[in-house]
Amino acid sequence: MRPRPLVALSATALLAVTLTACSSAEPEPAAASPSKTATATPTPTPTPTVEPLSAANVVARLDAASNAQTSYDTTIDETGSAPFHGTASVDFAGGKRNIAMVGSMPDGDIEIRIVDGLLFVRMPALLGEKYFQVDPADTSNPLAELGTLLDELDRSEFSGMEQAIVSFDPVGAPEDLGGVTVQPYQLVVDTTKIAPEVAAGMLPEGVAALPPTLTYQYWVSDDDLVHKVAYDIAGNGTTITFANYGAGAPVTAPPADQVTTEMPF
Repeated sequence: MRPRPLVALSATALLAVTLTACSSAEPEPAAASPSKTATATPTPTPTPTVEPLSAANVVARLDAASNAQTSYDTTIDETGSAPFHGTASVDFAGGKRNIAMVGSMPDGDIEIRIVDGLLFVRMPALLGEKYFQVDPADTSNPLAELGTLLDELDRSEFSGMEQAIVSFDPVGAPEDLGGVTVQPYQLVVDTTKIAPEVAAGMLPEGVAALPPTLTYQYWVSDDDLVHKVAYDIAGNGTTITFANYGAGAPVTAPPADQVTTEMPF
């Protein structure tokens, strides 16, 4: 947890001040008869109080923890009318904005890599085995739209929903998730207060097609990092996991001999 070094530093500083004060104390005059030396009672280091996560602070807390990470791995599983399974690695270390994603859909697999501003797309069933190198700024190329993945990563996961949060409450006891202790939470959102553009991304029909409230399940560790999210919208279930914060898999461009700039359309 990121605050721990600060807590440790405070305790060390307190100990150093105490030792300095003791060593600089003037010696007592010699007495004719032995006398007992008073023993100082150590002052306990106060334990920092962490405010529980709630609807009032969940956005700021989870965003701050997420923004401090340089890399992570994630999976996404969707069920329903458009089933999808995907895995991805994200690398923001040193100012990079790189991502590698592999997804499986009924129409075939897709692989996307964004490395140093270049977009590489591979869709074997439709476009063959080569990676197509695309300039994300080239609006004439329909594949360039996939470059907006980076824009999604830059946004808060609560973007357009902050004002719609009704509650964020713990549910049950902590659990073990991949070796990490997490607390399950339930997030309830008032759909009438969701930004229209965000609602349209949930369902094409927008707010009118959504139920009055949506419920999300979150699994959060003590350092405010999200390790799992699950929700259901109109019968379509989504489960997302996050792992290896700060130690995500490397994201690299595909080998040059597997890349082409000749579009098949």
